Amino acid sequence: MDKHYTICMGRQIGAGGRGIAALVSESLGVNIYDRTLLKSASQETGFSEEVFEKADEEKTRRGLRSMFMSHIHADVSANCLSVENIFSMQSEVIRNIHAQEDCIFIGRCADYVLRDSDRLLSVFISASPEYRIRRIMEKGGLSERKARSMMEEADRKRASYYNYFTGRSWGMPESYDICLNSSVLGDSKCAEMIVALAKERLGI
Repeated sequence: MDKHYTICMGRQIGAGGRGIAALVSESLGVNIYDRTLLKSASQETGFSEEVFEKADEEKTRRGLRSMFMSHIHADVSANCLSVENIFSMQSEVIRNIHAQEDCIFIGRCADYVLRDSDRLLSVFISASPEYRIRRIMEKGGLSERKARSMMEEADRKRASYYNYFTGRSWGMPESYDICLNSSVLGDSKCAEMIVALAKERLGI
C-alpha cells in the first residue's frame, strides 16, 4: 500500500476547479501542484521551464514537436525533443511527489500517471456552458463571444492532450472516480464532497 495519497482533479475551464482544489487543500492541509509542477520538472531535467509551459496541454504531437524545435538549443538531440519524452519527464516528477507527500494535482494527466496507486482519488469538475462563460467573462473582463471562444479552445486542447497520452476520454465519467457539476452544487459543496470521499476511500 502506498504511504501517501493523491487527489487528481481534472476540470473544464470556467468550472472553478482551481478554487475547489484550494478549498480541498485548505481542509486537508496538503499542497496543490499545477503550474508549479513545471518548475519542478525543469529543475529535475535541466530543460527550461518555458519548454514545459509551452508544452502544457497543447493539442497535437506534431504541434508540440514543432514548438520544442523552436525553443530548445539546436545541439540538443531530436530524440530528447519527443513529446513522449517530455511527458515522461513530467510524469516522473508526479510520481516522485506522490511518493514523498500527500497532495493534490490539477490536470497533467496525473490520474493516469498514478493509475496503479492504491491511494488515489480522481475527480473531474464540470459545469454548464452558460455558467462557465459567465465566470470566464468575469475573471478576464472578456466579451461573451471571446469567453465562449476561449472555453471551446481550452476544451479542445485539454481533451486532445489527455486523450492522446492516456487512451481515455477527457471529461467522460468512466475516466474518473467521481464527476461533479459545480454549476449545480457550487464550489463549496464540491469541495466538501471531495473531502468526504477522500476520507472514506483513502483512509485519511
